[in-house]
Amino acid sequence: MVAATHSAAPSPAHSQPFLSVEGLKKYFGGVKALDGVSFFLEEGEVHALVGENGAGKSTLIKILSGVFPFDEGDISLAGSAYRPSTPHEAKANGVQVVHQEFNLLEHLSIAENISIEHLPRTRFGLLDRQELNRRAREALDAIGLTDIDVKAPVSSLGIAHRQLVEIARALQSKSRILILDEPTATLTERETKRLFDLVAKIKADGVTVVFVSHHLDEVFEICDRVTVFRNGKTIATDLISNTTPDGIVQRMVGRQLAGEMAHETEDHGFGGIALSVHNICTQANPAEDGVSFDLRYGEIVGIAGLVGAGRTEILRGIFGIDPLRSGNIKRDGKDVRYSGPRDAIGSGIGFVTEDRKDEGLILDMPISANISLANIRSVSQAGLLKFAAEKRQAKESAGKLKLKYGRTSDPASSLSGGNQQKVVLAKWLARDPKVLLLDEPTRGVDVGAKAEIYAILKDLARNGVALLVVSSEMPELMTLADRILVLAEHQIQGSLERPDFSEENILKLAYGQTDPAGGNTQ
Repeated sequence: MVAATHSAAPSPAHSQPFLSVEGLKKYFGGVKALDGVSFFLEEGEVHALVGENGAGKSTLIKILSGVFPFDEGDISLAGSAYRPSTPHEAKANGVQVVHQEFNLLEHLSIAENISIEHLPRTRFGLLDRQELNRRAREALDAIGLTDIDVKAPVSSLGIAHRQLVEIARALQSKSRILILDEPTATLTERETKRLFDLVAKIKADGVTVVFVSHHLDEVFEICDRVTVFRNGKTIATDLISNTTPDGIVQRMVGRQLAGEMAHETEDHGFGGIALSVHNICTQANPAEDGVSFDLRYGEIVGIAGLVGAGRTEILRGIFGIDPLRSGNIKRDGKDVRYSGPRDAIGSGIGFVTEDRKDEGLILDMPISANISLANIRSVSQAGLLKFAAEKRQAKESAGKLKLKYGRTSDPASSLSGGNQQKVVLAKWLARDPKVLLLDEPTRGVDVGAKAEIYAILKDLARNGVALLVVSSEMPELMTLADRILVLAEHQIQGSLERPDFSEENILKLAYGQTDPAGGNTQ
């Protein structure tokens, strides 16, 4: 991989670039979000855009899609100057984006969301619901969601299905450039394959796809070329066939990560049982029998399974968000029944949710306020907030998690997706939890930040915290966990100890086969 200069990357001799970005700069106050970014796209290619959180990927996407203006540089599209002032103008030019954070209207139906920008009308000007539902059915069938009712509200869908609905909506419009920002962050292996088949199809139709991902195995599977960003600059652009995953990582982070992501065995020993659940079922669990397991102090237990297997429901039931239909929970050996999250928090439990935008953060509030949300008493006195203490707590947390930000008073919405996730984690670490539940803890987080979060979670376990981790990434669970419980149809299909960890064993259990390691379900 050859390092690129900050001038425009040269296009191949046989073709003119379809989209050309040269010397692009963008400032937010005194912060340089983009510092001379240059790259080009060829028509009908799949081009990967990679870099750590805060590298400038999201800023470039928002400029191309008309959300932000740029301050310096030039962009041309199909040989003409391109400077969209609104998302509508970008879409009119054939530039579509599926953002990492969802933009669906929860209380409208799936069909209404898919056609929200082009609602079909009858000859009397009324909404044509028959055509609306037909379009939606066709769009969902095209991406394999044949079992989803298009009349159902978006609020009834899980995170993974919402992601696929976003993609279906983007594909409804004629696109010349389709930008996919972390599209597989919530998808299972099966759904990811379905998406890749779609990408191959639209590429064959001449659409240019920009694929933003922290998963380098996916980049090497479907992309033709890759551009690496670091600190708002273009570091390198090359053909996928001319580089390696290690080479990309080194350019992304400016250092080697050898050993930091290793599947190490932690031998610090476990304490007593911190949390015991017996036969618990939430209202969302259709199974007759519930889920049972123990979690010890100092132990990291992973929960694997396909989307819809009931992984998130377990965490929500334990934390008191969803009422339990049956079963019981013991905390430090004592029976407990949490009427809501307040009770769970009071007993030393924290919960990093998978949906940081709607459940983990208040995006318009300052970073410092988000970090103190679950621990407001520690930064207040006699009912009055001590702003200096809150700011000090935020700075300490930001330092520990290597958060990239301008000021602690900046809104959480100003951060990249990965840095927002770090704020959610910081919020709970500020409470010094004894039990920490984590649902997709590194969703949308780059490879460098992942290594840092893994180190933090392992350090928490060494210090006696009990961790229960749900993740769709099998390598993540095998890196972190001491034991993995695999769910299928809301039941624990099997339990794997570290010597038996493998993606094959996890998948066998996830698809309902018998325990390949002969383990128990506790």
